Amino acid sequence: MEFTWDENKREKVIAEHKVDFAKIQDVFDDPFGVYIEDFKHSTDDEVRFNIIGQTSSYGSVFVVFVYPEENKIRFISARKAENWMIKEYEENRKRL
Repeated sequence: MEFTWDENKREKVIAEHKVDFAKIQDVFDDPFGVYIEDFKHSTDDEVRFNIIGQTSSYGSVFVVFVYPEENKIRFISARKAENWMIKEYEENRKRL
């Protein structure tokens, strides 16, 4: 899988949320990751997704991303997971 992002957006996310896109790619290796289709922010041209999962650099994170092409993921935003996100993750982990 190839990961991409807008460099200006990456810098903004680092400044605002203290999370670097370059260090969260392993969230997709988490077998308990919670994938959510983001209907609210999707358009006819771009379907957005969220994942709540674990990374080695930040622990629990919430990531917004799209699949612009096959075998590519483009990061839109990321932040450390909030309490409700961690709860959702733990509930999913119990079910699996």
